[in-house]
Amino acid sequence: MSDAFRSASDSSLPAAADGGSGRAVHGVVRIIAYLAVVGAIGLLALNFYRAAQDRAVMRESADHLTEQRGLIQPVQKHMAPEYSDRAGRLLADPPDDPQALLDPNELVLAHYVDADVDKQLVDWDALQTVLAEATGKKILLQPYLNSADNVAAVKAGSIQIVALHAADTPYVVNNAGFIPIAVLGTKTGANGNRLDIAVAADSKIRALADIRGHKLTCTEPNSMTGYRAAIIVLAQQAGLRLDVDYSINFSLGQKRSVHGLIDGDFAVAALSDDKVQSMLNNGSIRASDYRVIYRSEVIPRLTIGYVYNLEPALAAKVTDAALNFKNEGGGAEESSGEPMHFLPIDYKRDFEFVRTVDDSFDPRFSKAAKAKSERE
Repeated sequence: MSDAFRSASDSSLPAAADGGSGRAVHGVVRIIAYLAVVGAIGLLALNFYRAAQDRAVMRESADHLTEQRGLIQPVQKHMAPEYSDRAGRLLADPPDDPQALLDPNELVLAHYVDADVDKQLVDWDALQTVLAEATGKKILLQPYLNSADNVAAVKAGSIQIVALHAADTPYVVNNAGFIPIAVLGTKTGANGNRLDIAVAADSKIRALADIRGHKLTCTEPNSMTGYRAAIIVLAQQAGLRLDVDYSINFSLGQKRSVHGLIDGDFAVAALSDDKVQSMLNNGSIRASDYRVIYRSEVIPRLTIGYVYNLEPALAAKVTDAALNFKNEGGGAEESSGEPMHFLPIDYKRDFEFVRTVDDSFDPRFSKAAKAKSERE
């Protein structure tokens, strides 16, 4: 072999070696890239699986919380253990021991004060006079604020006659022995308000089920018609769960809710029909501006009664005086202009809707919602 040939052959060997090495490197790179893609797909699949699991856990947790709260199936609340209800009236029986009956020289009438009206719905001074004449006792007036102290005073018997907002009645009945005897109203029925769930006139929301995926605007966390009743209605009549199927916010005012709905700021709102009617009457809104997709039965505004251990003959005198009270100096019903007086009730029948809301959505749960509304 010539030296030239040997030289040429030797010079070609390194080039061949370099080509094989390059192909090997490219192969390794392809394998690494393939593994990276597979790993990325696997990671995405794992994340998707975990997210699905998390959603399932959240849904199960929400279902459990909903069930605990009684939003779907109300959990009937019961009277405190110191009371009995042998007749099944859902009201406390008077004590069997005559020594436990109350017959004080002075009776305290604690009454609801509506801060939003110029003229109170009841002429409390006139009722004070009528009760004094009927019972032969001095009647002391004081506001009823539904505070812990007020409830404790009813339970202790230091407040004997109570006129309070109907929304607060079930709790005081069950925990303080309150016996409601009448609600304020006219010849057409109880004075009160209805829950209206409303949308803008041109909204595509036609039924309660259509609220799924939307935000419900409520008024404030302690409102019966503006919050609590709406949550119950959506849960029990449409199977919609708060913070799962829809969300909420708070306007902190009926007028804000109505105008926000009409202006397109809110998709759907829980309203009190009497406030809406008032705005219609004064011309600030038109009936064509909105559309009601649900309206509840009347929720009484004001109820009056006495403590369960008031001496029966004295309790009868209080009842007769309240039911015969003309209330000529009290406020008229806004929608009809008719004077209002106290109408006898059957608590078990007439407060069924109010009890359902109270049983299903305990006011204690509103604290978290209130804190949330303050952050928004």
